[in-house]
Amino acid sequence: MAKPDVYNFEISDQDFDDIVLTNSQKLPVFVLFLSPAIGSCISLENILIDYAHKFAGQFILARLDIDMYTDAREKFNIQNVPTLMVFKDGEAIHEEVGVMTYESLAALFKQFGIYNLADELREQAKVKHSEGNTPEAVQLLSQAAKEDAGNVDVAMDMCQIFLDINMLAEAAELFTRLPDSIKEENRPRFLIGQITFKKLALDTAGKAALSVQLESQPEDEDTLFDLAVCHIADQDYDNGMAHLFKLLQGNPGAKGGGAKELSLATINMLETMMPETANDFRRKMNNIIS
Repeated sequence: MAKPDVYNFEISDQDFDDIVLTNSQKLPVFVLFLSPAIGSCISLENILIDYAHKFAGQFILARLDIDMYTDAREKFNIQNVPTLMVFKDGEAIHEEVGVMTYESLAALFKQFGIYNLADELREQAKVKHSEGNTPEAVQLLSQAAKEDAGNVDVAMDMCQIFLDINMLAEAAELFTRLPDSIKEENRPRFLIGQITFKKLALDTAGKAALSVQLESQPEDEDTLFDLAVCHIADQDYDNGMAHLFKLLQGNPGAKGGGAKELSLATINMLETMMPETANDFRRKMNNIIS
């Protein structure tokens, strides 16, 4: 069976009517008004392009650079970018301003009947896992995998659950089965970062023992460092970085430069999926070592 066409266009004010208004009689057209100089615009553009491939043939993506076509600001009353407008039957019927995540975009697409069952099951699994019903979450993800065997997001969801419940071997094994072509993307990098920290934590005395030890030796570099590793491995990034910052404040070269290296590794990992948190930590670290 032939794959459906991907409808992804970079448009101008000259072809706006043809690509957007005319085609919106057949399919919903998602128009992104952006400035290439703004990072949040590029981030949203990349996510939308991903969705254009994922939901090929179900909607049209049109991207318009308002720095190049300045009249678009006034014509469509664009106050801030990124702005995403949805056109149907020749009319703009929905507007979103600002950064959107994969999840918020998925919800928007669903309003227009654009979704797949595997993603629905993934969302249900996410809710069940957050409620503490992990066995049912795993069952839902298994069902999603049967519905869409090639959906790597399902595999990554399962990998994250394994990490959350400290099934490290299972998480690591599942990660190895991900396609090599995606392993440098943000979410796989976040997963391998978590796997790496959990492996490092196994070589420590453990969080409980280290916490007791820190009470009697609050300035001990080895204890602070190992406890930071344990906290980060448990996704307790605030406490983990607090220990590393304490080390750096006392000695910027603590642990032979290892404290700085671990701080940067954590920040780089978080930058992939938690950019605001990463930026906050990077700013604090720079203030300490400057």
